[in-house]
Amino acid sequence: MKIKVNYDFTQQELVGKTDVFEIADGSELGELLRIIDARIVEAGEKKDIDTAYKTTLANDQLNGCVVFINGSAPENMLEQLLHDGDAVEFVYGFCGG
Repeated sequence: MKIKVNYDFTQQELVGKTDVFEIADGSELGELLRIIDARIVEAGEKKDIDTAYKTTLANDQLNGCVVFINGSAPENMLEQLLHDGDAVEFVYGFCGG
């Protein structure tokens, strides 16, 4: 199945604005996030950019970001089943006003 990913501006210098991933039917969001993180880390190594605050997961928990699937944040985030055509977006929180 195909899943569209819209990256947050913190990730865009590494991987661009959007991507489409082909993953197995029945995949969970956590699986997709691990694939995305591998891509981010690889791009960071190639471009000599620190990816510590640009990945989606840290120790199998969300790394300071909120993930939306088709405009909504799911309750059981990492276990959420994905469906063909889903759109995933990231929003990172920063301190300030």
